[in-house]
Formats: sequence, structure tokens, C-alpha cells
Amino acid sequence: MADTKTHGFVFSGKKRAGADDFDGDDYFVAKKSLLPPLAPSWEDPAAALANARHEFGEHGGVNMSIEASATFTVMEPETMRRMFSGELGPDRDFFIYSRHFNPTVLNLGRQMAALEGTEAAYCTSSGMSAISSVLLQLCSSGGHVVASQTLYGGTHALLTHFLRRACNITTTFVNITDHAAVKNAMVEGKTHVLYFEAMSNPTLTVADIPALSRMAHDKGVTVVVDNTFAPMVLSPARLGADVVVHSISKFISGGADIIAGLLMFGKTIS
Repeated sequence: MADTKTHGFVFSGKKRAGADDFDGDDYFVAKKSLLPPLAPSWEDPAAALANARHEFGEHGGVNMSIEASATFTVMEPETMRRMFSGELGPDRDFFIYSRHFNPTVLNLGRQMAALEGTEAAYCTSSGMSAISSVLLQLCSSGGHVVASQTLYGGTHALLTHFLRRACNITTTFVNITDHAAVKNAMVEGKTHVLYFEAMSNPTLTVADIPALSRMAHDKGVTVVVDNTFAPMVLSPARLGADVVVHSISKFISGGADIIAGLLMFGKTIS
């Protein structure tokens, strides 16, 4: 069931109908292919995307097949044990449940990681779910966020109301172009996240990502940047951001016919 790879292209094999197919040596090689190689610091996003791993369809289609299944077959009990123990997973084409990983969605994550120059990318059900997941991972009760005052309305509401009321996470809003105000708002040892949009929705305020990232890192603060409005134009991770989030519903979709989100990060985020 292993994929056939030729010059950066991946030809998907058909799902096995008999015994589950793996061998130990292939597993360790295949595991590395789950994530794209890290791109050079200033690689052009278009070039990075063009050079990313490309998967053809199950029956030779030029585009990857869409996997619509919620659950996946496992033929051998021993394979199931190894999957649930984490030994075998989507990096080796072993899938259990699409809420965890799905071949089509996983491939989208690979493409977006290449585009943004991050080590990994994970898709979520919406842009707000991506933002919520990141903030709840990085902040616990009593946490503090410094955020731009020009944000997407849903994000502003999340920070202003829900996180404060339900999670005891407070936010200080600042003019993201006033670097002195941003620096003063971040308290070393208390502030966990500096959150802003690369190009704000809808005012189009452009943030100085390198300067803001240096300022935050000097105080031990994690930088989270929403790049929904500026993919292909700005690459926050290449400019110093620790985490990049997207609402796929906007620029990436292009047709206002999808609700989905993405979060992208490197080794320093766990």
C-alpha cells in the first residue's frame, strides 16, 4: 500500500483488500514525508508551493482523489494495536478516523506548510476554530494576551468576551503600529501571546512582523499572526512569527464557498 514516488510526485496506491501492508524499514523513511522539508528562509512562496510534494489521484488523475470516508478499514488486529499506540499513522498511509487525519485534508496541510514555510500545518473546521485552538493551547487560566485593536470581529469577540469569561484569559488591545505601546503592554512572565493580523480585516492595517516578533521574543512571548488576507504576499513564519493561522474561507478559497481554517507552526510549538 506504499505510495510510488517519482521526482517529488506521489502516485497513490489502491487501498489494500488483504492483509495490512507495512514493513519496518519503510516506516521510518515514510514518516519523514508527512511534513515537507523546511524551506529556505526567504524562499518565494510560489516557488515553495510549486516544489512541494504533489500527489496524483488514486486512478492516475492529475489531481489528488477526494477521500470522503469518515472511517477507514483495518484488516489485521495487530495493525490496529500499532495504530492506537502511535507506531503507525497517516505518515505511512494508515488512517483511523477523519476527525484525526484524512488523506485529502492532510495533503492540504502539506501544501499550506510549504506555502508559509513552516514545518507543519493542520486543518480545522473554521478559521475561528484554528484561532481558538492556538490560544487555548498557549494560554491557561490567568493567561494574558496582547492583541491588535484592528482584528476580525469574531476574533475580537473571542478575546473580549469568551476567553475572559470562560477561561480567565485577559487581553490588552493596542495599536499594532505603535511599537512603544505594544512593548509596554507585554509583561515578561505574564504575557503569553502577541496576536495580530499581517494585514488586518477589514481595515488593511499592515503590521511590521519582524520588529514585533523581535520585541515579543525579547520578553518570552509567542507571536501568533493571522495571515488570512495576505498569503503569497507576506510569509509571517519567515519573518519571525511562531504560529500562523488562516481562515481558508477568504483568500485561499477564493470563491466564498468553503468554511475551514489552518494553523501552521514549527518545532518550537507543541
